[in-house]
Amino acid sequence: MSVKNKTALITGASAGIGKSFAEVFFKNGFNLVLTARRADRLDTIRANLLESSRDQKIDIFPADLSDQDAPKQIFNFCEERNIHIDALVNNAGYGNPKAFEKIKWDEHSDFIQVMIGSVTELIHIFLPGMIEGQYGRIINVASLAPYIPPTDRGGLYSPVKIYQIKLSEGIHFEYMDQNIFCTAVCPGLTRSEFHIAADMPEVANTPDFLWMTSEKVAEQGYFAVMNGKSLVINGWLNKFFALISTLIPKIFTKRIGKYLTKKRMPN
Repeated sequence: MSVKNKTALITGASAGIGKSFAEVFFKNGFNLVLTARRADRLDTIRANLLESSRDQKIDIFPADLSDQDAPKQIFNFCEERNIHIDALVNNAGYGNPKAFEKIKWDEHSDFIQVMIGSVTELIHIFLPGMIEGQYGRIINVASLAPYIPPTDRGGLYSPVKIYQIKLSEGIHFEYMDQNIFCTAVCPGLTRSEFHIAADMPEVANTPDFLWMTSEKVAEQGYFAVMNGKSLVINGWLNKFFALISTLIPKIFTKRIGKYLTKKRMPN
């Protein structure tokens, strides 16, 4: 199906996987609406992409998705400019590596708003237009985290990623008969600013063979949603980890978790 004159909205588009999704959708013919907190980064990305095509449009709207009004502001921005959103990539997110009780509630609340509230609301407000047009492609950038033993540096990260996976499955199977596909993209370690921004430099120094590039993650995510897949775990190694996690008895995953956290765990 031709994507000419179709538009993709991408959150967290200023760097990493979000920037790579912008490049992939643009390369495949979509117009773009890019949003993130850093307007200067978005301006640079727009300028670079438009060097390769003057037949497509790129609009930018700086927004902080921890603000509860941000999803409606993004929607209003599109409505005022008569921009119909055909594809939505919920990529914005971050990690909070401190122990659960050491994270202030305001930080937890902002995290939930970015990772759950805004993701859900953006789908809710743009879905009716997709239903009307009988076309929609939605990507929620989740994670491999729910498939591996938890550590003491995850906070709410794994729980919200489980939510994103289940939300994607629900939306996909409810609306797939209307040519609307929703895919949870589950990358493992991905070269981006994520781990540095999350103050996890030791993770950034893990062996290269465990890592994927953001470009490859975005490319796999794009083709998964275009082909109607509700879930993609990026990379064969990550698929192996996810498979093993379903086969290992819980007693062993508890021991792995104990090793990872270096804490005494209850029986």
